[in-house]
Amino acid sequence: MADKHTDAWLGTVEAIGRGAQERQIACDPARCCDGRSGPIVRVLDTPTTRTLTVSWCDASTGHYGYQTWRARCARHAGTCVLTGRPIEAGDDVFSPRKGLVQPGNAGAMIAAASLRCIAKKQPCAMPKHRAIDQNL
Repeated sequence: MADKHTDAWLGTVEAIGRGAQERQIACDPARCCDGRSGPIVRVLDTPTTRTLTVSWCDASTGHYGYQTWRARCARHAGTCVLTGRPIEAGDDVFSPRKGLVQPGNAGAMIAAASLRCIAKKQPCAMPKHRAIDQNL
């Protein structure tokens, strides 16, 4: 009788262990080897003319489900993470709000011009490798 209970207990413990391993595998971020993958960026809301609420998901820089981005002037050239269009120093952009701890995507920028063309439903230059959802 003790063997039957022991076997059942060991079977339960093994099943729990297998489930934990499967969950761990499912939670690990997938990495793309082509060197072209980028963040998944969604504009969730525009609470004011000077702020955006953004969802950012990237295996390298982290996941920010509801992040505030503020309007500013670009200090250096870069690329709009929403559309892929070039950004020049001095352009109007939105970038993640910085607090005591700098977010992993602190250097990212969204060109204000990209938001205007999306709002007007005009085509924007978007790279094919980037997953984008433009919910404005």
